[in-house]
Amino acid sequence: MEMTDKCPLCGGKECTRKPITEGEWVGTDSFYLQCEEGFRCTIHPSVWHGEQKEVIKRFHQIYLQMKKAPFINKNGHNYKYYFFYEEKSVGKKQDNFQKVNVAELMKNYPKSFMDKMEKAVYNLGKTYPTYGYTICADFEMTHLFYCDGLEYSEYAMEVSGTLDILCELGYLTHDLSNYRISAKGWEKVSEMEKTESNNQGFIAMSFRSETKTISDSFKTAILKSGYIPRRIDEKEHNNQIVPEILFEISRSKFVVVDVTYPNYGAYYEAGYAEALGKEVIICCREDVFNSNQKPHFDIAQKSSIVWKDEEDLENRLYRRIEATVGLNVKMF
Repeated sequence: MEMTDKCPLCGGKECTRKPITEGEWVGTDSFYLQCEEGFRCTIHPSVWHGEQKEVIKRFHQIYLQMKKAPFINKNGHNYKYYFFYEEKSVGKKQDNFQKVNVAELMKNYPKSFMDKMEKAVYNLGKTYPTYGYTICADFEMTHLFYCDGLEYSEYAMEVSGTLDILCELGYLTHDLSNYRISAKGWEKVSEMEKTESNNQGFIAMSFRSETKTISDSFKTAILKSGYIPRRIDEKEHNNQIVPEILFEISRSKFVVVDVTYPNYGAYYEAGYAEALGKEVIICCREDVFNSNQKPHFDIAQKSSIVWKDEEDLENRLYRRIEATVGLNVKMF
């Protein structure tokens, strides 16, 4: 797809786009984009190479990602994104935390008509969070509604059509060209927010000095997958420990269990999570798994991650989360 003089994020012509002058992407036609909407990022040509409508979808995901988090915050500092597109590196750890593979973001693109409509009303609710706020059609809705029209007349029709359908579904009310999110619409937004809040991975293991590197690998893989790692010993609370553990498991998307160092508590937590229908990922170091100290029979029968070193554990766990839970690169 050929890049036009219009900003791919806001549709304006006054946004600054200039070649990068430093870093490994120099000479690749990558450009630094300074959008009037306040977005700042570097975009690699791999993002816009492809069929037109597919490229439009990629920029929807970039826009929504930056709408949600304009910068990458690390250790209290804000860093700009470096967006690229490469399907073969999906699931692989990047050599620079600022790099975001748009192919990863595309995993959360709407997969059906109703998925698109529900995400559309959710996007509206996050963009206009005030109850009773009057909403008027604008260019931003091409991103919020995942429109793939190439010309103004096409995407304007898509925006108008989506608004009409959201009204027919009862998610919006309207008076002429003014729209408001209805009670049913806010109910749907609230329902989807609960799903969004289910964004942590619980770590069940023996907590001691020998397991610190294992815990660190768990945390890195979980964070990279877009989830919050939860270790019960790191949570501040005034309650009895067992109810607190069960509460955190119940609000987790999945549970990661290390059985390299036997721990009855971890077995119990894994069983409780299984009973709740959570994904449970069992991990064990290779030398232990193949020894006479291997995990209990019930655990050993599950498809476990048998790892050689901490880097291997991190990579394998990330891929297992991606395959069985899904990456939590949630958009608006």
